[in-house]
Amino acid sequence: MSSVERVDEGAVQILRINRPDRKNALDLETFAELRAHADALRSVPSLRGVVITGEPSGGVFVSGGDLKVLKDVRTARGARDLARKALATLDALRELGVPLVAAVAGDAFGGGCELAAACDYRVAERQVRFHWVQARFGVTTGWGGAANLLDLVSRGTAMRWLLTTEPVGAEEARAEGFVDAVVEQGVAVEHARDFIGRVARQPKAGTRRMVFLLRETARLDARRARTLELDHFGRSWATTDHHDAVARFLRKG
Repeated sequence: MSSVERVDEGAVQILRINRPDRKNALDLETFAELRAHADALRSVPSLRGVVITGEPSGGVFVSGGDLKVLKDVRTARGARDLARKALATLDALRELGVPLVAAVAGDAFGGGCELAAACDYRVAERQVRFHWVQARFGVTTGWGGAANLLDLVSRGTAMRWLLTTEPVGAEEARAEGFVDAVVEQGVAVEHARDFIGRVARQPKAGTRRMVFLLRETARLDARRARTLELDHFGRSWATTDHHDAVARFLRKG
């Protein structure tokens, strides 16, 4: 079974993380499949937007990195290499030049919040909560999450979410600027599809340039921030605090 399902609707392409047995956690194979889909979408002339969502049966959008697999990464260098692969995948999706829309139909944890933050537009169902739990595991964000979050919310809000690790409801996330739309349960993907449909009514060349302009204007200093984040992520991953926290989590089953 594929870890990432692609639903081809022409102008709208849906990429669904499909690992319900692992709460849609991301491992290297999943990132490789996402990257392969990004590469394939380059040759879809009708493409106007990509929806990223998770298989919804378990009530989880994406639960972050798959710690059952990633626990074997013990060094700062290994953690940085892992994060670079994730960032390269996200960059490949962004380089398509179309809006990336996160359709969040279940709770997002850790890297799942970072995946949503990497998108251009986020729609969350009303029951959803965002759990920025990285600090609970003794690590920083590693997939561009801190820089992306600071593009969207105040520094104080980012501090509160990242340092307390307390769950953030969909309505609060919208009030703070992280979520763009809150919808009823079961319609996040439909809303994302409708948003891309409205974009598709505009000339393709203009929207493509506008997407790149908006991203680059917001991210002029973000590349330096990502480099700094990679360093702190690698160093924190290699600590005993992190490995002990992962071991406790895995013992709980």
